[in-house]
Parts: sequence; structure tokens; C-alpha cells
Amino acid sequence: MTLKLNKLRRTRKMKIRGLFVYCMVAVIVAMTLNAAPVHGVVAVSTDDLVMASDVILRGVVEQTKSVWDQKAGTIITRALLKVTQVIRGNISAKSVAFEYEGGTVGDLTLQLRDVVSVVKGEDVIVFLKTKADKVNESVFLVHGDKQGKYTVKDGIVTKEIDYIEGDPAIIDNNIPISTLIKKIRGVKKHDKT
Repeated sequence: MTLKLNKLRRTRKMKIRGLFVYCMVAVIVAMTLNAAPVHGVVAVSTDDLVMASDVILRGVVEQTKSVWDQKAGTIITRALLKVTQVIRGNISAKSVAFEYEGGTVGDLTLQLRDVVSVVKGEDVIVFLKTKADKVNESVFLVHGDKQGKYTVKDGIVTKEIDYIEGDPAIIDNNIPISTLIKKIRGVKKHDKT
């Protein structure tokens, strides 16, 4: 009887140890998955944004539509921008489309920390690059993700940036729109104007 009792106690202790180890592994995995990144977005200057952009526009977001992109395996949102001012570049369209990763499809929402997003009715300045596979459709991407979009309100332009690596002083933020436009137009490009 004592032999059986000792065997039961050992089995019970082993089960408790196994459960403890399982719980510890689960806690470590959960902590790793929820850990905040130790790096931020590298600061991009207005000059660098201008140099890498094909066109820079001010406009009002007319609509956004999110779809599941089977090929990319993610949600993509296409925004339609009613152009109110061509700040830099050659474009005559009254409206242009640009795409970014993220959005909502059905009950599924994808929101990425450093990726640009817009809402209908928002007045914005965007630094756009032609999307490689959409050259003939005039679909653009926002260069610099969140840093490639300014929101315009009461004559002031602001960027929504959470955390930056490098010198945040190189980022023009919370300044008059006229100051930003003057700076954009003053950047000398070697191959384009």
C-alpha cells in the first residue's frame, strides 16, 4: 500500500512539474509576442521625401476601399484623392489613387503602426511614388509610409509619428503649409523637377 501511495505521490509531483514548465513556457512565449520593438522608424527629411517622390499633391480624400489581396496575403486599402494642388511633379488628373497596407475587410482589421492611413474627407499632402505594377493605371504608393503624409488643418501641416530613431529635428512638423510648400519646391532634384 505504501509503495502505491509513494508511486501516486511521485506521479502527482511530475504532473505538477510538467504543468509548471508548460505554464512558464507559455508565459515566455506570450511575453515575446507582445514585446514592444526596440527600434523606431528612421527619421526621413523633407528633402529626402521630395527626392524619392514622383509627385507631391495636396488633396481631399474622397473615398477609401479595403480589399483582401490574395497574392500579398494581406489587406490593401486604395484611397481616391481629389487633387486640389499639384505641389511638385507633372500630373493633370483631377483625382489620383494610392494604396497602402491595412484597413478593414468584414470583421478583420489590419492596422500597422508605421504605415500611412487616411480617412474620407481628410485634407492631406502626400509624397507619392508610382506603383511599379500599376504604371498604366496611375496608382501610387505613399513614399516614407506615415512620414510621407501630412494632415492639413487651419493652415498648419502635421505628421502623425509615434516614435523616431535618429534626429527628429530633420522632420518638418506642425508648421505653416506655406513654409512646407516653399521648402518642397526649393529642393533641387538631379534627374527630375
